[in-house]
Amino acid sequence: MTLKHIINSHERDKFIRVNERLFGMVTPIANMFPDPRKHEIFHPNSKRLVAILEKYLELEDNPRIERVITAVVRVVVAKLEHSPNWRDRILWWGEKLREGDWKIRSLNHPERDWNETKPYGGR
Repeated sequence: MTLKHIINSHERDKFIRVNERLFGMVTPIANMFPDPRKHEIFHPNSKRLVAILEKYLELEDNPRIERVITAVVRVVVAKLEHSPNWRDRILWWGEKLREGDWKIRSLNHPERDWNETKPYGGR
């Protein structure tokens, strides 16, 4: 059975509750880090992530997802800024994503709560 089918199967309600608990724990903890949009940042990749976040915030219309993604970006930028040890590992992930065949999103997705002019995705 695929991961997608496990999560969307008869246990779907369980995973919805897991999601709620995960978001409820991750967001407040991640938000303990400083907001990079309110402070001077130096690393070029941090600046790029903040610029991407700003564009994302113009498009996202789901407050719950917006809060979680904003909180995660806050942690990633903080780690990029203060710790070469973390920075090098995060940058390694970026290198691997660029090397491979990262699948782009489907045409006109996300379908709901998204403020981008159609057609979008699938580029």
